[in-house]
Amino acid sequence: MAGKCLQLCVFVICAIQTSTGFNIDVQFPVIKEGKTKGSLFGFSVALHKQTEKTKKNFLLAGAPQEKAQPQLSKFNINETGAVYYCPISIEQDDCRRMDLISPPQSSEMVEGMWLGVTVASQRNGGHVLACGHRYVKKLLGAEEHQRMVGKCYVRGNDLTYDPTDYWQSDTYELCDFNYDQNLEGMCNMGISGGMTENDVYFGTPGSFVWQGTVHMKERDPNFDFAGDANEISFGKLGEDKLNIYIGYSVLEDIKLLDRSKYTVVTGAPRDNFRGSVILAEKQGLVLNPVMTIPGEQIGSYFGSCLAVTDLNNDDWNDLIVGAPFYFDRNKEEGGAVYIFMNENGSFQKKASLVLKGKKGSGFGFAVAAVGDINQDGFQDLAVGAPFQDSGKVFLWMGSKNGITKEPSQVIEGKSLGPSGFQTFGYSLSGGMDMDGNDYPDILVGSMDDRIALLRARPVIHLSQNLTVEPKIVIPNQCVNSCIKVKVCFSYNLSTGNTAFKKDITVKYTVDADPNRRGARVRFLDNKQSTFTGLLSFSTPACQELELSVHTPVRDKLQPIVFTLNVSLNEQKAAAQQTLQSLDAFPVLSGQQTLTSKTEINFHKECGVDNTCSSNLQLKAKFADENYIPFPSQTMEFNSNIKKLVMMVNVTNMPDGGKQEAEDAHQATLSITIPPSLKYSGVRPLTGLGIECSADETVICDLGNPFKSNHKTSLIIIFETSGVTLYTKQIESQLQLSTISEQKDLDPVSVTLNVKNTVLTTFSLEKQVIDTTFSGSVIGESAMNSISDVGSPLEFVFRVSVALGEPLGDLGTLMIDFEWPYEVANGKWLLYLTEIVIKGALELHCVPPGKIVNPLNLTLSDRGTKRSKRAVESGYPQAEASVTVLAPRKVPHFLECSKMTARCVTFSCPLHNMSTQTEIRVRSRVWNSTLLEDYANALRVEVKGQATLRLLTDKPAIRMDNQTREFSVNIDPVLGEETPYEVPLWIIIVSAVAGILLLGIISLILWKCGFFRRASRREMYEAKSQKAEIKIQPSETERLTEEF
Repeated sequence: MAGKCLQLCVFVICAIQTSTGFNIDVQFPVIKEGKTKGSLFGFSVALHKQTEKTKKNFLLAGAPQEKAQPQLSKFNINETGAVYYCPISIEQDDCRRMDLISPPQSSEMVEGMWLGVTVASQRNGGHVLACGHRYVKKLLGAEEHQRMVGKCYVRGNDLTYDPTDYWQSDTYELCDFNYDQNLEGMCNMGISGGMTENDVYFGTPGSFVWQGTVHMKERDPNFDFAGDANEISFGKLGEDKLNIYIGYSVLEDIKLLDRSKYTVVTGAPRDNFRGSVILAEKQGLVLNPVMTIPGEQIGSYFGSCLAVTDLNNDDWNDLIVGAPFYFDRNKEEGGAVYIFMNENGSFQKKASLVLKGKKGSGFGFAVAAVGDINQDGFQDLAVGAPFQDSGKVFLWMGSKNGITKEPSQVIEGKSLGPSGFQTFGYSLSGGMDMDGNDYPDILVGSMDDRIALLRARPVIHLSQNLTVEPKIVIPNQCVNSCIKVKVCFSYNLSTGNTAFKKDITVKYTVDADPNRRGARVRFLDNKQSTFTGLLSFSTPACQELELSVHTPVRDKLQPIVFTLNVSLNEQKAAAQQTLQSLDAFPVLSGQQTLTSKTEINFHKECGVDNTCSSNLQLKAKFADENYIPFPSQTMEFNSNIKKLVMMVNVTNMPDGGKQEAEDAHQATLSITIPPSLKYSGVRPLTGLGIECSADETVICDLGNPFKSNHKTSLIIIFETSGVTLYTKQIESQLQLSTISEQKDLDPVSVTLNVKNTVLTTFSLEKQVIDTTFSGSVIGESAMNSISDVGSPLEFVFRVSVALGEPLGDLGTLMIDFEWPYEVANGKWLLYLTEIVIKGALELHCVPPGKIVNPLNLTLSDRGTKRSKRAVESGYPQAEASVTVLAPRKVPHFLECSKMTARCVTFSCPLHNMSTQTEIRVRSRVWNSTLLEDYANALRVEVKGQATLRLLTDKPAIRMDNQTREFSVNIDPVLGEETPYEVPLWIIIVSAVAGILLLGIISLILWKCGFFRRASRREMYEAKSQKAEIKIQPSETERLTEEF
């Protein structure tokens, strides 16, 4: 017993932690175990009340794979199944076996008959039904044939056999075993069944090649002899109804199609592969189908289990149908229960509500009407999901609107302590009070050789009353204690049982001045604003508390609110050697409010009505940092604007149609901070002492009170760090508040429209590039690579966005070029070879129309050898030739605006630009054109231009265009003149003329004696005369001699 007590304590802790719900108790379950492991004890369950001989309550459990009784072993019978009855006790192994099977005849086989597959009770004072659907009849003859027809047993209210009771002595073998499966030779009677006041009914799904049917034995209550029973069943329905399993589940009840007549409801889970439910009425000895409700999903086994109960208390029974194999792969759902609400004796074929379980849970494997568990006047419903974790049972409470989608309580198998449940909820039974507290209980079976009785706890309706005196408090006269709080409680049971007078303990909490940072009153007992106490009572009881005012009181206008919250203070479970009564563990009704509220006021100097009425008004607008309001509240924003302000004016002035504005107590101004702005500070323009704090909202204390006929102005300063190109509007909500009376304190919205100006920088690395031309003329067709064209040029443009963020999808920066590609006569001038854009990625700009490298020349030079001069000039040096000096040279200016050059216009978009990018425009001077047309030019100056603009469809974004001019100074190579080739005939004539001229001059000189030589005598005379000449000394020599 000590071990059981320890087990009970552990179990109670687990139950408290894991159970959820309403009044079905999981702390003190009654758990019973089977005698033999693997017997499937709990495969079927039923509640039974014994009223004959003695009053007892029993739990009935089928164990269809239980070993045979010892007296049958001599017949070589090992396994028959069994039905057990268990008392309501804390013992787990005190179940006893019902004596049902007699020694078999030679024509019957009880081995493996699965006795206990169905167990049912005729309710209060009634009989008990037990079936084994695998019972076999032998057809003896030349060949032995075995017919699995099934068999059921009926026993008396005291669970014993009375041969004088024709309910018991009748033979419940209703299928004719003389025929094969085409008729009822394999009917499997008893796979489902039940009892009413006059009928015993059985499902026989194997009849007529598994069409199935329902067999009934109807007895007239006015007669009591064996021959008074009528056998009623369906007939054969047709070849299209084979293999649909009619009778797989069956029940019979009134208030379905008729308030007084019984209707048979049976499931056919394989009908049209989707399953169906058939509602039939008795017509003579035949069951006549009146209505068929089809299932929705193939293979869902719609109709495999059934229940009927009045969920909305309209005096009509509603229909509950299980489909445990329903699934929805997308929603991870598995198992469904369909609720068909009765509409004055008829049903729609579409369910009023579908309850669905989790994937693989088997939700809907068992359904049961469990009575009015909480005694609220509405019948309740239980659904088993045996394969969800350790198994679960879901409870729904009925109401005037039926049931909701969400369950009222969920009970897990593992919440019952170390009970060993793995398939909790495989079978269900309810609707009977088994512990005598007038609340129906629930019996839950499993395939784990265990069952559990879950009992309902009493439900009480608690009445509470909260009063506070006095209603008006004068603070300076309430220093010690002047406020009294009184709480009173009483209760009554939901069953209406006035004799129930058990002591209950409530835990109550009185909260004075809640939801305030500093309460204005305090309880004398604990010097706090909250008091929690316990009160035990069985009859109406009250408790009084005293409070004092905590001075000084800043807020005298707001009333002092008192709230009362109540809960039951549940007792701790103690170890018990007998079954714990649940009277000591009631629960509060879920239909009542457990909170009370009242309030009192301070005396205020606001007129005879003790009410202050203010007239707070405000105006606000955005302005720049110089306090100049934006025109039309529209801001032209650019990255140079770092701050803006909001100008706010608040007044408390009477208007023409209003009485004098009274003081506004605890006046505050709340200003929401727009996401694109950052709060920087506040600057009062008028008035002193205004304090503001900021988090997500700027809250300014305007004064307590904000006096009548008073006004103030303040400036809220914001930083524009969050304003981006995506910002279209800046909006802020301003809200005045006061605890004085004022009804028109609506939020004021201040909106600033934003027009963004994109600030960019557009520059050229070199605005003027100097280059040269030289060499010889090469025809266009003779050119293979760009090096054949002329000197290379490269203009480097740089673009940066000052906002520090890319434009994204708001627009695209474009560069429009006016490029001088031809001279006026149509000859090439500056030949474009490549445009490279270097931003976030390196891209090439290729405008349409073959503007770049239209001749498809090879971009890379092919290793042409160049002289030093050619390398420096960027173009090969011409071969030496006879040159002459050109006449006087003049400069030439080529630009499109003066019609001296032709320009092509094209654009390059700056896609994927971050905040900076570089555009390199590469070209070649067309050397041949300059040699042909400008050989005598001092310099050729070529001009073009590029314009940066913004392409966008957003009207709130703009940018000023920027134009940059560029030019190229092209000079002939220095030291070289344009070569002039002299004709050959001129050379020959000049040579002949020169020879003739030389001959004439020589002749003249000869005639003059120029070529005649002097005589020797004359020569000697000349030498002698020269020798006699005295050479005069130099000035240097003379001075030297004198020295």
